[in-house]
Amino acid sequence: MRQKPQFARHSPNLTERKGLGVKIDDLLDVLIAKATAEVAKRSPEFAPEECRRVGSQIAVGAIRYFMLKFSRGKLIVFDMEEALSFEGETGPYLQYAVVRANNIFNKLREREGLSEEDMLAGLAELDSEELTAASEPDSHDLWALVFESARLDEVVDQTIRALEFSVLAKYAFGLAQLFNAFYHRYPILNEDDPARRRWRAAGVAQFRTQMTRMLDLMGIDVPTRM
Repeated sequence: MRQKPQFARHSPNLTERKGLGVKIDDLLDVLIAKATAEVAKRSPEFAPEECRRVGSQIAVGAIRYFMLKFSRGKLIVFDMEEALSFEGETGPYLQYAVVRANNIFNKLREREGLSEEDMLAGLAELDSEELTAASEPDSHDLWALVFESARLDEVVDQTIRALEFSVLAKYAFGLAQLFNAFYHRYPILNEDDPARRRWRAAGVAQFRTQMTRMLDLMGIDVPTRM
């Protein structure tokens, strides 16, 4: 059985247990090829160059997040399938969460001609029951998403003081999980109540802004589609 490569997080090479060196550039080429093939399968309408561009973004995000989520100095057993997965603690999982958030606003623009600015404008004049109704568990989940998103600056400060990027990586994963749970439980596009739809969209906008900032700090781009 072929052994998975191990490497120190800041090393330019991947080193197997048998002592064989694997160039990280070679690994990245393999990851890009696999990610590009998956993009082409999921989005057959994409031109080859678009598949390659998105595949490269996914591959880079996969390997960067995989290397950052472990504590400094820890020996890493690199798993290619795990790193590229859209589920679990991976870079593509974080990217996909932002793509989902982007799709909400893209569809609102297409269906109703509403931009994110339109959705957020005049929130103070809306019925605030979505945020304050004690009988509505939705209000607590919305606040949880907003408050957790607002912790980014605090977490970045912790990351800098500890010189430990895994702090930020773990926080990003937890926030993405929170957003995905909210996304599946509370509709926005199919919500009939205008005030409720706009409050939920506001929470998603907060998440999208903060998660995009985090990915940028980790050197990870957000693909247009996944």
